[in-house]
Amino acid sequence: MASHTTLASPDSYSVAWIAALPIERAAAEAMLDEEHATPTGFIRHQPDTNIYTWGRVGEHNIVIASLAAGVYGTTSATITASYLLASLRFIRIVLLVGIGGGIARPDEGRDIRLGDIVVSQPDGTTGGVCQYDLIKAKLDGKLEHKGFLRPPPEVLLKALAKIQAYHERKDSKVPYLLQQMLKRNPKMGKRSKQNPSYAHQGLDNDRLFKASCDHVPGPDCRGCDTAEEVQRDPRDISDPEIHYGIIASGNMLVKDAATRDRIVANVGEDCICFEMEAAGLMNNFPCLVIRGICDYADSHKNDRWQRYASATAAAYAKELLEYVPAAEVQETKRALEVLESAVQQQINAVQQTTAATKAATDSITSDLHTDKIKRWLCPPDPSTNANHARELRHEGTGAWLLEKNQIFQEWHSGSRRHLWLNGLAGCGKTILSATVLDHLAKRDDRLILSFFFDFSDTTKQTLDGMLRSLAVQLYQSGPGSANLLDASFKAHRDGHDQPSTKALEDVVCKMLVIQKKGFIVLDALDESTTRVKLLEWMDGLVSRPELGDIQLICTSRPEHEFMRDIPSFIGEGNCLALDKESVNADIRSYITAQISKRRDFLNKNLSQDLLEEIRTKVGDGADGMFRWAVCQLDNLAQCPHEAAIEKALESLPKNLEETYRRMIQRIPVELEKDAIRLLQFLVHSERPLKLAEAKEVIATQVEYEPRGFDVKRRLFRETDVL
Repeated sequence: MASHTTLASPDSYSVAWIAALPIERAAAEAMLDEEHATPTGFIRHQPDTNIYTWGRVGEHNIVIASLAAGVYGTTSATITASYLLASLRFIRIVLLVGIGGGIARPDEGRDIRLGDIVVSQPDGTTGGVCQYDLIKAKLDGKLEHKGFLRPPPEVLLKALAKIQAYHERKDSKVPYLLQQMLKRNPKMGKRSKQNPSYAHQGLDNDRLFKASCDHVPGPDCRGCDTAEEVQRDPRDISDPEIHYGIIASGNMLVKDAATRDRIVANVGEDCICFEMEAAGLMNNFPCLVIRGICDYADSHKNDRWQRYASATAAAYAKELLEYVPAAEVQETKRALEVLESAVQQQINAVQQTTAATKAATDSITSDLHTDKIKRWLCPPDPSTNANHARELRHEGTGAWLLEKNQIFQEWHSGSRRHLWLNGLAGCGKTILSATVLDHLAKRDDRLILSFFFDFSDTTKQTLDGMLRSLAVQLYQSGPGSANLLDASFKAHRDGHDQPSTKALEDVVCKMLVIQKKGFIVLDALDESTTRVKLLEWMDGLVSRPELGDIQLICTSRPEHEFMRDIPSFIGEGNCLALDKESVNADIRSYITAQISKRRDFLNKNLSQDLLEEIRTKVGDGADGMFRWAVCQLDNLAQCPHEAAIEKALESLPKNLEETYRRMIQRIPVELEKDAIRLLQFLVHSERPLKLAEAKEVIATQVEYEPRGFDVKRRLFRETDVL
């Protein structure tokens, strides 16, 4: 490959090839038919820090641009592209080429393997790429994705159609191009422990595991359970296959199967790949994304396949360019013109690029400062409680409150400022709070703040923790409130000093005044360890005339402090005891759904008479306690035969306390000490334990000699803890 050619002008380069990693850049350079020196007259625009390689592929003059070493993500990609267009105004098409994590679904016809190639292809409303971490909650509770990559220019879409048609008749040239690459660059074919080669890594090293199988620590998967491996039809050859579809892009490195599957479910698109740069070019640059698959975006990922995947993606990019006529590229709008159209500004190319760079810098600065505020305040996240409650909620639960209760409707309309909902333990107050939150979000565009006190999480038990959470929620609601918290941050030596609870009270109050209108939802006041201070704060909140349009709704058990104090500052008429009959109706609806849909009951083929007996006795015995009904259904589902179910129905526990006592009594004798030890850890831990941690607790013997951790006592599966 010649490397002495120097073109007369940088304007001769119309194709940009962006590579994020050094190995991706190496693969791109290896695909050049000719390498060029820096073109005459090239002036690097201030503050362009990109690294450029110049060359030719076929009839196209190409510039390869890289991110700074060790930097990746969507924002970095935006800056790279902005700098590139500032220095090279005649770029017309952009290829983003590198590695990604495959979303393999063999049972659904998506048999993606390591080394395969994934290409972004527009589908419906998407431009081929969606940003999975930029979403909006719609009124119907569904998630709407707000970030979609602008579709590639017509010349690239035509090339995609041509190459796909060609591959229907004949083989791809990718294997041949890989052979030529290794022939011209022998070092790329050499393998070492530190640096696997750019050649295929062997079919035996391509293993796809079920989502439930976590990686066993080690440099490879030799210790992973082969029984958890997904069985796939063998391929006759190791040549990569090419897949077209939607690529999910975001700033988070996805490396566990649970996160991967959750994102795919949320995205709601036929996603085939994860990557971390494409969304940075969203709606700005005419771009096509090409990714070589180096892992399956799970805990089994390692670096072994990255070089080969970089090479397969680069080889496909080179083959694709054969189907892109140079004349049509010259007729394509310059990327800067597309950028100007996107932002609707009539300024020259340098000014536009500067504006784009400034916007990117401002975004980075804002994100960094928000992160600083969060690190300073360490706010508890109430969304975890709300999401858990949503998972448990049965459809229709709480409709009696939202749609039929006059007091609640008067509160929502504003004729009542504040409302306290009280009910006994286990009656479903937290689920009701989440229901109210969703109801407000669907029907109101005002500010909504929330906090869930939680006895199982020490960060969610104090007034101080609540104020920190509310402050950050207000900070993210708009610049007016944000300025007040920024001032407090600065007053506390730029976050080196922690604010007192009194300082937090003051700043939250001032931020609420700026907001003028909004709702505050507080759940489970009785699970706070600072009840006196909490009640004093609530009293102060409702008594401030400047907060007259801030409406509070809270829930708790009807305990002495609350029964004594809350009516005194919000009014007796604004205290609503949860209607037991209405709650019982929700419980009966839940029971009916469970016994008609739950597999534990369906598989038993129970008679209609017995099902009706379950519905009646559990429904009547609940006495307004959702948790009690849930526990009884769980117990009945474990019964081995009808006689056992009938016996259990005849001796249902009277209340939750007796229910929990029986559950403990049913623990086998040989597991009793392990269970007690685990319960002790759960009670005294400052946060909920993960299953993996609970598994280690059980394997740690402290009651008798020899004390300590014993690997032989470790449960076979984390789920056995449950």
